[in-house]
Amino acid sequence: MTESSPAADQQGQRYPLSFTQEWFLTLDQGDDGGTFGRRFILNCPTHITGHVDLAVLQGALDDVVARHELLRTVVVRDADPPYQQVFPPCQVPLEVKDLPPAAGKSPDMVIQELARQTATISAREVPLLRARLCRFDDSDSVLFLTVHHSVSDAWSLEVIMRDLGAFYAARVTGIPARLPPVRQYREFTEWQRASATSSAEDGAPAYWRDKLRGAREFTMPNDRPHPESYSRPYSLHIHGIEADVTAKAAALATASRTTLFSVLLSAFYVLAHEITGATDLTIRAFTAGRDVEQFHNTMGLFINLVPFRTDLSGCASFRDIVAHTKETFIDAIAYELPVNVIEQEFPEFIKSRDDLRTSQFIVSCHESQVGDDLIFPIADGAREIEVHLLDEDSQRDIPSGMVWNLDLPPSGALSGSVLFNLDEFDESTVVGWAADLRRILASAVSDPDQDWKTL
Repeated sequence: MTESSPAADQQGQRYPLSFTQEWFLTLDQGDDGGTFGRRFILNCPTHITGHVDLAVLQGALDDVVARHELLRTVVVRDADPPYQQVFPPCQVPLEVKDLPPAAGKSPDMVIQELARQTATISAREVPLLRARLCRFDDSDSVLFLTVHHSVSDAWSLEVIMRDLGAFYAARVTGIPARLPPVRQYREFTEWQRASATSSAEDGAPAYWRDKLRGAREFTMPNDRPHPESYSRPYSLHIHGIEADVTAKAAALATASRTTLFSVLLSAFYVLAHEITGATDLTIRAFTAGRDVEQFHNTMGLFINLVPFRTDLSGCASFRDIVAHTKETFIDAIAYELPVNVIEQEFPEFIKSRDDLRTSQFIVSCHESQVGDDLIFPIADGAREIEVHLLDEDSQRDIPSGMVWNLDLPPSGALSGSVLFNLDEFDESTVVGWAADLRRILASAVSDPDQDWKTL
């Protein structure tokens, strides 16, 4: 099923875009690149123990698409103005593959290889969800769910998996799934646009006008200038921070009455200072964009990109930086505005992007809403697994710049990755910066009161 038809429009299925969808449109590079490109996808691999009933799995997947409209919604980008087109419930493509014996390979190695074969998705066709079940044998398999990033974020993947498990169990037992009521994404769009007026009344524009006066978005120096066109998809560097360092960082956050994110952002400030020498730093980071509880169970594109400006010049210790970052975080979240609103209202803030010798630098910290130990009720049990894509040709495409992803676990080690492009950065540069971040954080949380410039 493809983009809108006049008949569908006449049925009242045309809805305005959210602010996030409008922002994604500014990063559109057509069907083969950018935010609506075929590789701009999110993957959720899940290890399943026990026999999987294929008819039940197909039905449960279709139930998820019926429950969440955005999985069958297309952004009609060539209309004036662009809009969302919602289509009726439809069947999810499900591929089933029986795996031959993998001589000399562990199951984990096989899963990593399978992950590199993830299907691409056209943002012009529904549903924007694909499923692939790879079976080692009748009681051991891996389910790969792939969703287009233009309709989903990391939080939404967890919503999809929770609902899929509930629908699977319901079809097996005959007992209706017990899921919370769900608001649709178009309802969030309506609410978001209505709340824009109250944001003005609450003083959010005035706050950002003062906060961003004289500020420039922080960008990282490239090894090579931006090319006119990229020769490859983005590459991925995997890194991590040990459990004991993460635990100390969490303890410092608790002692400072702030969040683990604020401590990590403080470490990024120090890294940015080491690289550029600047002390007045405005680093942008993704937020969940779900501060309204009524939309916590809605699958959709909620992420926002917020600038966090902190001046380190008056800080003597890392603890001081954390305290300043805490205030930055509280105010920025309290007055949060959609990313495209800030970019349109404060064009001087993003002027640094005009320098082809630097790239955007974005931090993405994701904290699971379901926890690491959740087992989904599929067959005898299903658990999400982590995969590391090492083949650059298999990486999903992102529009520009460098994204530092950090997964915040309830406990244990912190896993991270850096998305970057080899047309702009040497791999050794990125590896070195990741090692520097770990060094800074480990030293800082071991002695938060030391001079931060010695970290």
